Amino acid sequence: MNRLLIWGAGELGGRVGRLWAQAGGRTLGFTRSSHRHPALQGWGIEPHTGSPAAHLRPGDHLLLALPGHRAQQQAVQHLIAAQVEPPARAVFISVTAIYGDTAGSLREETPPGSDDRSSAIAAAEQTFRDWAGTQGVILRLGGLYCNGRGPFSALARRGSVTRQAPPNKTMALLHYEDAAAAVVAALNHPAPEAVYLAVTPPCPTRQEFYRAACAKLGLPEPAYAPPLDTPPVQFDVTRLRRDLLPVPNYPDWRAALVFSNHFTNS
Repeated sequence: MNRLLIWGAGELGGRVGRLWAQAGGRTLGFTRSSHRHPALQGWGIEPHTGSPAAHLRPGDHLLLALPGHRAQQQAVQHLIAAQVEPPARAVFISVTAIYGDTAGSLREETPPGSDDRSSAIAAAEQTFRDWAGTQGVILRLGGLYCNGRGPFSALARRGSVTRQAPPNKTMALLHYEDAAAAVVAALNHPAPEAVYLAVTPPCPTRQEFYRAACAKLGLPEPAYAPPLDTPPVQFDVTRLRRDLLPVPNYPDWRAALVFSNHFTNS
């Protein structure tokens, strides 16, 4: 089994590393600080701080899961500057925000949105493509959640929604467990596609989600921005279902309506 290096061994990276280690693979997790190192060691992951550039070998697998597209792009630029050749497989975590306010049915081939953030995410993806070539796979993930993380947990902690958005704006959601399973499948797939859209439709609108969330928490429903003049976005995940995640463990977005102050990685 190929050795796996994870740059950004946070919640998602840690879950991927744990799955890899459980399958018998050697796993190295790279973080900015040593705060998570005891947990990583407990999952069979060899913890490091800083960059994996000096550790990468041609036969390795690499997961880039740093927080935010800017950090992801800077990580790839660092590998390029260090003259690191792409490993046997490299997976790059991106986000569905690349589509911006594009309406209709979204799939991997849908062009990026026209706003600045979408353009910046697209530029980060292109930097990765230029480096990784055919060994690279991009996963565009929806908003991740688990017990203690995600929009419901944030609402439970704060007691209110901090940002207004249209009530009919679609919330792309994906459980951390399903995201980790998709990443492992992408790392192991013999001939993956270059890009995968990873959410678990049907996805709720913002109003559907926060109406259910507020009812569960006993909070007033938040105010919304003016509604969009287009129907809610639909996500086509045919490619994801075919190759990486045939049956998600959390197919219903209502699984996101869980929060505990004493949560585990579930």
